[in-house]
Formats: sequence, structure tokens, C-alpha cells
Amino acid sequence: MKKVLLPVVQPPIWGYQFFAFPLSIVLAHDKSLPWFYSNYIQVCYDKRSDPPIPFTFYIHDHTLNPWLHVERLQRGTMGIIKRNIVEFIRDCLDEGMYCNLNVDEFFIPEREVYRKSHLSHDILIHGYDLEEQTFQLMGFTDKHNFASTSVRFTDFEQAYHNIDVIDHQAVCDRIFLYKWNESGQYDFDLTLVQETLEDYLLSRNTSARFRMVASPWNHCDYGLKTYASLLHYFEQLLNGHTGFDVRHIHSLWEHKSLMTARIRYMQGLTQPLISSDDVLASAMELERLALNARNLMLKYYLHNTPQSLVRIMGYLEEIAAKEKLFMEKLLDHLSQNKVYSF
Repeated sequence: MKKVLLPVVQPPIWGYQFFAFPLSIVLAHDKSLPWFYSNYIQVCYDKRSDPPIPFTFYIHDHTLNPWLHVERLQRGTMGIIKRNIVEFIRDCLDEGMYCNLNVDEFFIPEREVYRKSHLSHDILIHGYDLEEQTFQLMGFTDKHNFASTSVRFTDFEQAYHNIDVIDHQAVCDRIFLYKWNESGQYDFDLTLVQETLEDYLLSRNTSARFRMVASPWNHCDYGLKTYASLLHYFEQLLNGHTGFDVRHIHSLWEHKSLMTARIRYMQGLTQPLISSDDVLASAMELERLALNARNLMLKYYLHNTPQSLVRIMGYLEEIAAKEKLFMEKLLDHLSQNKVYSF
């Protein structure tokens, strides 16, 4: 019986699955690393009331990179072509195409809401097994990790169609098909890294760089300015004026962890861009502080200890002050390559 399993890896960004899914595909191939480390530098905080994605990396289009061929469909298109969704996805996988779409996780095993409550959530299907009659999919599990699990075809079909009767239709009608683009090319872009680092340091609106194709996101704070927004969130949480959301601190930790990895990558190039171990040490210190803050957020979740929030705010103030010095130091080192003057 036929089986297809397309390769995926655990990506370094997984707090938001719309980032994690494309990255889990392209980062299975080392040739994508120059593009990856040239991006995911800027962050933004959405200041609007109750935004779905308050704080995360800023990327103009999370599906757009040189290593993916992307096709975008709407759920309504499946009604027009009158294809059975299970057969359609199997045919896509046969052609090397991953499928990213929303389903009702009430029907998806190893999910926190499985057989308990209805929830629209995105998944990435990367394989199937005809003998077992299952799809293999990536996503958050009931163990709070990002992993590959399986679902029977019959349960998946129910999960797909039940989106029509739960309250998320307006934002869950998209279907992305991803295929690895072997002919993609991208060299590490030092100029882009320097420009985006400066955007971060000066809290500039990086979305304005894409105004030819989309209006700038003027509802967001950027870079170092996001620390004030994060502190305001934790003040509100401490005073009981907002709800718990671990994604803020998790995204902060992912950003610092990725910056450490980026420094190591630049040190390991054939012509190293950073020779000072002091820069790496500063990045690692920021990562350590962010991880401490993340651990405190989990402690607050388990024990509801207000003191944990107070300590998190102290960490945020410390990280903000140290990161400003780190960014200035990093840009100074990179300027020695005579590509950029700061």
C-alpha cells in the first residue's frame, strides 16, 4: 500500500504556526540558511484592541521566500472544482506539495481540544499512509510541543468540513500549497541585515519598505519600542485587566535565540563577518535572560503568582537596556566590512 512522507524539521520559530510551517519545510535543506539568517530580525507589537497576533517577528509575507513554490486557494474553490478533500490532498502530496489549511481540532487526535470543544486551527499535512488510512501532520499537540502526529482520513474529512459551522470562517478559508523549490537561490545579504538591525535599534516602521504593494502597518510599534508595549501588557495582566498569553514572552525568547544563532552563522562563514566573541557573549546573555522570563511566565500559568509578573517586567527592562548596547556593538562590528556606515 502506498505511503508518502515529505521531509520536515523542527524550526527555530514555532510560537506561531504560520511561521513554523514554511520554515519546517525550507530548513530541511541547508541551502536555505543564507535567506533565513538574512531575515527574521525585526519585531512588531500590534497596538489595536485585542489583535489576533499581538507580538511577533515582522515579515512582509510569511509564505514568500526563494525556496518555496506557493499556491493559494480558498475553501470555496474546492466547492467549485468538486474534489473530495482527502483525495485532493493525497494527489498534492504525490506531487511533493505540502498542504496548510485550517481544521476543527475537535476531530484531530493529540490536540488539547480533541473531543472536548471546537476550535479552528491551522495544520500542515506532509504525508499519508494508505494502509493505515491516515494523514501525517505538523502542529501543536496536547503535550504543548510542535510535532508530527497522525489523523485518520475520516476524522480529517470531518475536521475540514466542520469549519463551516464554527465561528472562524472569515479568517480560516485559505488553503496554502507549498512545494520545495530546488532551483531557489539566495546569498546571505549583509546589507539587508544591517538595514533591518538599524530599523530595530531606531524602532523604525519596516513595513514602510513595502508600501508599493501594501499600506504600511502604522498600528504597530517596532524594534526596541516594543518593550514599552510589552511592559504595558504585563502591567495590565498584573492588574487583572487582560488575559494570560504566553506567546509574548515565547516570541521574545525566539527572537533572542535566533539572534544568537545568527551571530554563530556569521562567525562561521568562509569570510567571517564577526570575529569578536564578545558579540556572541552579549547575544547569549540576552537569550538567557529571555529564557528566564519565559520560564517565569510558565510558572505564573501554573501557580498564578503575581510576583512572577513583577520579575518578568524587571527582566524586560534589563533586556531592553542591554539589547540597545548589543545592537550598537553589532552594527559597529558589521560596519567594519565597509558595506554600511552607522
